[in-house]
Amino acid sequence: MHNFKKIIYPIVFIILILCMNQILMLAVSPYTEFRNDMHKLETNQYDTLYIGTSHGKAGLNPNVIDEITGEKSLNMCLGGEEMVDSYYIVKEACRVNKPQKVVYELDPGYWAMKVALSPEYLTIYDEFPVSNVKAEYYMDKVWREDFRVTLFPWFLYRKGIKGAKQRLERKLSKEYQEYSDSFYSNDWQKYTEKGQIAISRNTPFNASEDIVLWDRKKMNSEATEAFGKLVKLCKKEGIELTVVTAPVPQETFEKYKFNFEDADKFFTNYMSEQGVDYYNFNYIDIPGFDRSINGFSDYEGHMYEDQAEIFSKEIAKIVE
Repeated sequence: MHNFKKIIYPIVFIILILCMNQILMLAVSPYTEFRNDMHKLETNQYDTLYIGTSHGKAGLNPNVIDEITGEKSLNMCLGGEEMVDSYYIVKEACRVNKPQKVVYELDPGYWAMKVALSPEYLTIYDEFPVSNVKAEYYMDKVWREDFRVTLFPWFLYRKGIKGAKQRLERKLSKEYQEYSDSFYSNDWQKYTEKGQIAISRNTPFNASEDIVLWDRKKMNSEATEAFGKLVKLCKKEGIELTVVTAPVPQETFEKYKFNFEDADKFFTNYMSEQGVDYYNFNYIDIPGFDRSINGFSDYEGHMYEDQAEIFSKEIAKIVE
């Protein structure tokens, strides 16, 4: 009996810790549309996946593209999505519903920075179902970071304790539980059934000039390592990989011309070495597209919905 207690008490303690972690995660972790993206990926078959940053999330409209190509695609871009995240999205897709094509929206600034340990850091990882892919993802991204993230995953979101009650109520709502797309829509943006965040012209312009720029000296080796893995994975699985860079406002381009020109030189050469087609739309004509600040919701380059439709028609030509 004594030996039984020595075994059962630690087990009960571990179970209590796990339960506490789950409850706290539910209450303090933010909710993002990527939860629905993953649900769509797991329950549908898509010809093309779009991966990348928030520029791609706003600028790539699968409805417009699919109408032209006759195929079915899903936008799985997200703000804060690092190259390692993009790689594991595609690897998970190969596990559940393998696509024929992958379009990676490349923001050069993301390759020249290290994302801080913040609530954004595990947004994508948290939504992955338990699998061998998630286990590998964990070892690649989580294991080497702050040990508290492993033992107490809610630690990253601890500042969200103030709005925990309201957040918990929303997560227990029918809309959230049933993966309703309208849950992530409001007066300024709409989350569509194929993953795009369509930014309305009613959205207040964000005048901040805090832009993450490309800097060759700050090149992140983790990004090149993850991209190399993505190239190998796509070749192994017979997936066609294409890389695009979405345009930024002309005002931003002119102000930081050196950074954009150097990024274009670097990635044009790098993608050629990798054997991957690369399209930089800061240098490619887009008929009818407004390159001025009037076509964007900020200086960073998030397009309004009408401009995203024009841009997506050009992407459709590449996908076709």
